[in-house]
Amino acid sequence: MSATSLGAGSAAPVGDVATSGMNTSRRVALIDGIRGVAIVLVVLSHGWVIWPIERIDETAWIRPLFRSGNFAVTVFLVAAGYLAYVSLASRGLEHTRPGVTFVRRVLRVGPSLWLLLAAVLVVSTLDSTDKTASEDNVDSVWHVLTYTWNWYVQGNLLTSRPDFGHLWYLSVDMQAFVVMAAVLYMMRRRPVGVLFVLGGLLLLLTWWRFHVTDTEFVFQVLVRTTARMDPFVVGVMLGAALPLVRRLDVPQWAVRWTATATLVALVPLAYYCSRDERFLAWGVTLLELDLALLFGATALLTVAPRPVTVMSARPLAFLGRHSLLLYIWHYPVFTFLSRHTEDWAWVPRTVVALVLTVLISLLAHRLVERRATELLRHPAWAEADGGLLPLVRGRALSVWTAARQQVTRA
Repeated sequence: MSATSLGAGSAAPVGDVATSGMNTSRRVALIDGIRGVAIVLVVLSHGWVIWPIERIDETAWIRPLFRSGNFAVTVFLVAAGYLAYVSLASRGLEHTRPGVTFVRRVLRVGPSLWLLLAAVLVVSTLDSTDKTASEDNVDSVWHVLTYTWNWYVQGNLLTSRPDFGHLWYLSVDMQAFVVMAAVLYMMRRRPVGVLFVLGGLLLLLTWWRFHVTDTEFVFQVLVRTTARMDPFVVGVMLGAALPLVRRLDVPQWAVRWTATATLVALVPLAYYCSRDERFLAWGVTLLELDLALLFGATALLTVAPRPVTVMSARPLAFLGRHSLLLYIWHYPVFTFLSRHTEDWAWVPRTVVALVLTVLISLLAHRLVERRATELLRHPAWAEADGGLLPLVRGRALSVWTAARQQVTRA
């Protein structure tokens, strides 16, 4: 099982966008567009569950399209790290409130994830073809809920739920966020020092990835937090460096060429990263640095070159904005169909799997995702900028005062 069969996404594909500046819409559109491509690559990388892959693996120019799940997850992690920094430093790094941002992050990802877990538990109870033991179901759900799934699956690969495999990314993403939030909070009054600390951490994580790649089984490396979180660190470094880079007044021709070159470079990098041994060596490092330059150059653009405009197109940006739901649901749908359509030809099974994934994602968006977004836009979050405890105390005091007034009137 590859790391992407565990899949960005989030993966998925998560990030609390709270940016400012004249290039905000272009930057967010580009990030969403690239995440849109990434979620397509994640879905294709898990197609081995429902279609034959022998011909794909034998064709060198086709294989990378169906073996680039790790590439796609790296895209998600860099974007998530950058957006996490923007959220944490939205009112200035010295005023960062990691507790509030953590709660918002859980509420952003949690409801959609909880719906999936509930649905899988119900189906596993009713589906006679589901062979996962009840105690393994409970353990799997618990570790997904607590964002420790990637730790659990390393030692329990044979007993853990196979259709939860791709959720390792959400665990790594949340763990990386907690570490980075703590670092930024401790360094909140030293904005330049943040870059030195993050740079040192990135070097350490890169060395560690090379080390464990040489000494451990590749599957364990692909789901290990310390071997996969360096793209998140690069994203945070990008967020911390951009205010300083803007002061340099970089020429626009250099920015345009950088944005175009780094965007085009993603194609050969996808090919290079389609092999696990290359990906875990220099692939991750080259890709994360390329993405940081691309996102950073886009933030500095006054006029976007044609390639950036194409990548920011509405269909791709739409896929990127909804990549979390597609990431969460596609693999459980694929594995469920693979159990129940063994006698089907691969073409109709593929069509049904993709259509069902889209329909369930749309339903989940209507039932859960939209309400979660509305909750995160509630004005009460403005009060939370002073911290969670003052907010909770204030709300409790208001309720207590209102109750006392009602008792007095009675």
